[in-house]
Amino acid sequence: MDIKLENELGKAACLGMQNAFTPNNKPEDARFGAAVLTREGNIYSAGQYFSDTYSLTIHAEQAAFIHAAAHGEYIIEAIAIVSNTKHDATYPCHMCKQILYENYLRSKCNMKILLFNGNGKIIERLLLLDMITHAWP
Repeated sequence: MDIKLENELGKAACLGMQNAFTPNNKPEDARFGAAVLTREGNIYSAGQYFSDTYSLTIHAEQAAFIHAAAHGEYIIEAIAIVSNTKHDATYPCHMCKQILYENYLRSKCNMKILLFNGNGKIIERLLLLDMITHAWP
């Protein structure tokens, strides 16, 4: 994947972050965005969708996967993740890593994970299987 495509994926993740549905729906709320690149070459982005119950909240990574699946695309080549939090980079939580890993089990595609800061600058590049050590099953 070239740097131009990485940046395009990062911009899409930033758009997802801007469109995230947050507790107060204010710009200063913690916002997370993700964008996936499918095997077909399409990019789908989304932000988190907050639920007052917390347990029903949809994470940005999950929402981006759902967006791709809604278009009939299931093999994910890469995912970009961004947030406006104070951290340089936001890593996928364990639930999201599980979703990424399950996609790998079905597709055998060791997706590239791109971590961006809130300004859209790439911070880290990882491969899924280098990041996952103890997934279930």
